[in-house]
Amino acid sequence: MILTASSLRLCALALCSLLVASCAAAPRVATSPSEPASDAGAEVSRYTALSIGNAWTFQVRAAGSTSSDTIRIVGRDGPWFLDDHRGRLRIDSLGLRDGARYLLRGPIAVGRSWSSVEEMAVQRFEITATDAQLDTPAGHFEKCVVVRNQQPVEGGGIFSTEWTYAPDVGMVQLRTRTVSTEGKAQEQLRLTLSKFERAAP
Repeated sequence: MILTASSLRLCALALCSLLVASCAAAPRVATSPSEPASDAGAEVSRYTALSIGNAWTFQVRAAGSTSSDTIRIVGRDGPWFLDDHRGRLRIDSLGLRDGARYLLRGPIAVGRSWSSVEEMAVQRFEITATDAQLDTPAGHFEKCVVVRNQQPVEGGGIFSTEWTYAPDVGMVQLRTRTVSTEGKAQEQLRLTLSKFERAAP
């Protein structure tokens, strides 16, 4: 099983804890003509904690080794929140996005899906759970939203990425794995929240 360049880009996204350094133009996002024009971003904002000074420390497991990485929001650029890893995030009327794609879109419901086009490759995202529970070194989280991206890899099988978002905290876990044509799964990378620091008011 060979990971495509597109799959490797998703690994890079994971290593940056979804706060990707990107100045790319907005992606083409597929939507349904009947999709409501309501401010879905307000609903999505419940699953973020974008504020200058907030910080997330993740336990990173990859290739049999464990390390940690802390991402801290250090500034603003208009509507964008900037982190100390040269990443940027914002909430707009559709949801949470970085410089290249939507990471979470409303309305929040199982089966909700969206896509973006990057270098002629279509990336499809789907909400697979809205009431997930997760135990992490940072605590127990309930009513989490899980987003999944799956794509074929060269040589057969799929590459899967799952993001878990907790209310008022943001991302608490990210997992990537490959699944062979025989159904054998192998985890590639796991980021789990070990500490969340909220800036003083």
